[in-house]
Amino acid sequence: MGCMSQCAKYFLCFINFVFFLAGGAALAVGIWLIADRSSFTNLISKVDQSDILTNTDTDVLRMIAYILIVAGALTFIVSFLGYCGAMFESRCLLCVYGVLILVVLILECVAVGLAFGLKSDAERGTKDFLKTTITYYASNSDKVEAVTVAWDGIMSQMHCCGVDNYEDFRNYSKWSVAGKMVPDACCIRNNGVLADPNCPASPTSSNSYYQQGCYKTLVKAIEENAAIVIGVAVVLVFVELLVIILALYLACCYWRPQHACVDVSSRQAW
Repeated sequence: MGCMSQCAKYFLCFINFVFFLAGGAALAVGIWLIADRSSFTNLISKVDQSDILTNTDTDVLRMIAYILIVAGALTFIVSFLGYCGAMFESRCLLCVYGVLILVVLILECVAVGLAFGLKSDAERGTKDFLKTTITYYASNSDKVEAVTVAWDGIMSQMHCCGVDNYEDFRNYSKWSVAGKMVPDACCIRNNGVLADPNCPASPTSSNSYYQQGCYKTLVKAIEENAAIVIGVAVVLVFVELLVIILALYLACCYWRPQHACVDVSSRQAW
């Protein structure tokens, strides 16, 4: 094979080896969560000093584990096919690998097209979904529900309260605590402690985010980071197109007798 074919071969091997490791890591974490949730959550809580995973509902962690297992297994298998196809010069494996990546690319394009085409419906559906989930917000600290943990995390990190504002907890939520107008997560904190202990009972613009809805905050955050999201998407599409082209190129090379795929520059005049 010529220099171009060799470069394509080892580049494809390198890319797939990286995704092979990433898929294996995701698969391992998913299996770990299923097999021994407590040890994993304890390790994470020690690393980032957070108790979110520890308090998260078991069903939610199980769903996350299944997603990691499925995504990790698919990435693991597809990248393994690509690596073996390139390394062992298998035309069959390279063709299968190229077709699989092409299918993934088509599905991604369809998803993006639907997202833009149904943008207004998606926005309305997202807000309705958030208002549906907030109805399950619970205040019982002895039984932390998945929805409660998620909403507390969103409100404390995004500095917001409710979907539109604090009134969502009165109009849509089953949350009800005597003497409290808003959950503690809606209040401003200093070093993890409420800046104003009276905030839950008497929220104001100076001690809370009670008028700032989380929906608008999330939309604003997405718009501010749109360039990053688009950049990552473009890089991902470029890599997928590149590996498809390289896989099919190598498959054509290996199809020819004695791998007679040479670079034009390496041909010698007779």
